[in-house]
Amino acid sequence: MKIKLILLLFLSTFLILGCKKNQLKKPTDVTFNIDINRNQSTNGKLIFNGGTINLASFNVEGTRREGDPVSFSKSFSEGVLLNFSSTGTIAQLDFDIPQGVYTSLAVSFETFEGPGGITIVVNGIYKNNSNADIPVTFEFLSSESFEIECEDKVNSGVVVLDKDTPANAIIKLDPIYWFEILSNNQLENANLTNIGGTMTLLINEENNENLYDLLVDRVDESTEAVFN
Repeated sequence: MKIKLILLLFLSTFLILGCKKNQLKKPTDVTFNIDINRNQSTNGKLIFNGGTINLASFNVEGTRREGDPVSFSKSFSEGVLLNFSSTGTIAQLDFDIPQGVYTSLAVSFETFEGPGGITIVVNGIYKNNSNADIPVTFEFLSSESFEIECEDKVNSGVVVLDKDTPANAIIKLDPIYWFEILSNNQLENANLTNIGGTMTLLINEENNENLYDLLVDRVDESTEAVFN
């Protein structure tokens, strides 16, 4: 009788652990969006409203309180050009990630340097000293790697994924932070370029190079990824 009881307890424990392990393998549909900081600068002179990013790869790595670590990776041999947006579903950045409580969930991605070399374009408006709105275009022309630890808006310190609840994380680049290094005087005296009949403050390797050199060192900084 004692042996039977031990066997029953062992079998029950085995079944419970097996069921728990299977639950931890069940996936959550997770979509990532890439956007920019669309808030106005503190001095009220700059605001950014759009642009694009060209990706070469996108990776997700996580550690859970229970269950094995996870790691997913996607590569885009010819790049994938995405418009900055906080809404919609991007098929290329859609993942089935095992559910659980993640003590660490990080994303990393690299930009794709294809023909022309432009990997990131950010568009906005600069209000000059005459109170006129001047279009701003910043073109980043090189490959860059980003690594961001994800945060959860609801759960502090962890990211919770539930198989019954699709999840969305918004990755935000921060051109407002990039441009903080430029003084109002530098922007005011920058050269303007005629683009489609509109005088534009264009910043790239060939236009306003002095400003470009200051901005490029900040492109991979102040980026965040938040689960809603």
